[in-house]
Amino acid sequence: MRSIIMIVAITLGLFAGVFTMAFMQGAVDARIKSATKSELAHLQIHAPHFLDNNEISIYIQNASEYIGKIEKVEGVVAASPRLVAEPFILAAHGTGGGKLVGVWPEKEKTVTDIWEHVIEGTYLEKSGRMPPVLIGKKLAERLQLKVGSKIDVQMVDLNGDLSSKGFRICGIFKTDNTTFDEMQLFVLYEDLQSQLGIENNAAHEIAILVKSGDEAAIIKPSIEKIAPKLNIQTWKELSPEMSMLTDYMDEYMYIFILIILLALCFGIINTMLMAVLERIKEIGMLMAVGMNKRRIFAMIILESVMLTLTGGIFGIIIGTGVTKIFETKPIDVSMFAEGLEKYGFSAQIYTSLKPENLVMVTFLVIVTGMLSAIYPARKALKLNPAEATRTE
Repeated sequence: MRSIIMIVAITLGLFAGVFTMAFMQGAVDARIKSATKSELAHLQIHAPHFLDNNEISIYIQNASEYIGKIEKVEGVVAASPRLVAEPFILAAHGTGGGKLVGVWPEKEKTVTDIWEHVIEGTYLEKSGRMPPVLIGKKLAERLQLKVGSKIDVQMVDLNGDLSSKGFRICGIFKTDNTTFDEMQLFVLYEDLQSQLGIENNAAHEIAILVKSGDEAAIIKPSIEKIAPKLNIQTWKELSPEMSMLTDYMDEYMYIFILIILLALCFGIINTMLMAVLERIKEIGMLMAVGMNKRRIFAMIILESVMLTLTGGIFGIIIGTGVTKIFETKPIDVSMFAEGLEKYGFSAQIYTSLKPENLVMVTFLVIVTGMLSAIYPARKALKLNPAEATRTE
């Protein structure tokens, strides 16, 4: 019974560990996917010093020539030019600021997936005389806007004059990041170009999508050869918090597993110590008939490892099985949606389990079982055969 309880405890502990690792990894993967597919793309190109204060007079000339060459680089999927401004927004029920991005819709669709997040209206389709603007749900709620509403956008153009232009809300989008939804507005490239008074074929930034986010740093040197005088940054460089999430995720995992293994260690020590104390007479008899201490030590270590391995394998199998289910069926944490989406995390989380993490956990479980049995085994070796055989 004692062995069964120990196996069940190890199974539950490892199941919880594997599932929690997969849940955490899934949440981080979803945040990175949202940041790269909806917000940043994998790489961005800017003119030197543009990002210091988003000065509209600092821009890339002949952007289409750069894009043509960049899209021929191996691993690059697409590139899209953008104009960027920081306007003052006036609506019937309030005012605010934000980041106004001028895009070519068909080009932008190849780089980001904002068009897939449109929940009302259309993606920058012009339906009247006024130019269209796409806004986030959070901004729409704050300024009480809906599809068809009008806003006035004011900004300083290249000549230093105040420019005001009316836009009609053509659509509302919603991503996993409410801060992004509140600050980001999209308009047609030509509409922002005319308001800024900027030259043709100019861009404040070029967004680049590659086959995999992990390849961004590898492809960056090839793009630097094409545009040596421009500032090229990967998504990790553009968003330090995303870089920290990926760089420190393994450390978080190790700390979490260490906590579980420490609890497992104390449980095994307690169980094996009880086993030794309950079998003092049997161990004494084995010593009396000539079994050497090395074999007794190995016997206790082996028992601990077998119990730990049995519980560990069951725990890993169950944890992996449950994780596989939630890789296709998301875990709904909508009750925490407001807090999660404020930091860009989705309320629908798919688990993600890396094979190397399973191998690591299995190895650490075996090592923990061996180390935990050392103290009980040493306790057994100190027994006096003559005294142990008289124990009732």
